[in-house]
Amino acid sequence: MIPLIIDTDVALGVHHEGRPRDIDDGFAIAEAINSPDIDLRLITTVFGNGPLPEVLRVAREITALKGSSVPVARGAAAAMQDDDGSNDAVEHLAAELTRAPANVAAIGPLTNIGLLAKHYPRAFERIDKLLIVAGRTAGNTFELGGKGPVGDFNFENDPRAAQILLQAAHGRVEVVMAGFELTSQVCVCEHDLQRINARGSETARYFYDNSLAWCRHWTQTFPSDAGFHPWDSATISYLKHPDYFITERRSWRIGQARDGTPLLETVADAEGPVTYCTGFTVGGAEAFVADVVETVY
Repeated sequence: MIPLIIDTDVALGVHHEGRPRDIDDGFAIAEAINSPDIDLRLITTVFGNGPLPEVLRVAREITALKGSSVPVARGAAAAMQDDDGSNDAVEHLAAELTRAPANVAAIGPLTNIGLLAKHYPRAFERIDKLLIVAGRTAGNTFELGGKGPVGDFNFENDPRAAQILLQAAHGRVEVVMAGFELTSQVCVCEHDLQRINARGSETARYFYDNSLAWCRHWTQTFPSDAGFHPWDSATISYLKHPDYFITERRSWRIGQARDGTPLLETVADAEGPVTYCTGFTVGGAEAFVADVVETVY
């Protein structure tokens, strides 16, 4: 089995700052819990798509629905500061990685992982693969149907943490970036949510009821899209089915847009320290979406 820790800002069903929030963390968690190939050892929570108390609540609701005993730990409520100490999530991460190496899917802002690298470097180095939903090709602007730019949300919420963990990982931890350029190529549509609901389980109804508002908000905001993008599920899929993905080795740098927004940029480099997911192999996109939809039950 594939040992896994998920660090998440899951906000399935949460309304924050006047709108529904991104739901795909929830799908990634369900996929990990339900997969016979994955040993989900720990879920840690971080601010991002919603305030930390809401993120913690939703993570615990999902594990309770599934009858899962995986621990859920409270993490950072704000971006990393110079004088930040540890937190409960970081302590759990350090303890679990010290006990045994594991992969880490960092599917929210990278604060907890940056703090782990800062305070527990030896535990951090026991990460097998660190999969992050962030990064871009240098010079690329994130747009959908000519609308945008869309932000690199997880990175932009804590650029300092990203820089710390990427520097710490160099030559020690394999980093995989699966971001906007990859998952903007696929959608989960409202009819997929209806298929989930038709299963009739309590979990299926929970996901359907708490996903509709986000799916409709997204397609109204970006009419060129048929549904929402399951960004975070790419980390789970990569661990289970690396054959779905086209990747290349890249180097990374932190730059700045004209408006001052920090950018996590990558450039092709055969000896680069990160693996960057650029697209899907033949049939990979369809298989990826099918896996996401079929593992919510």
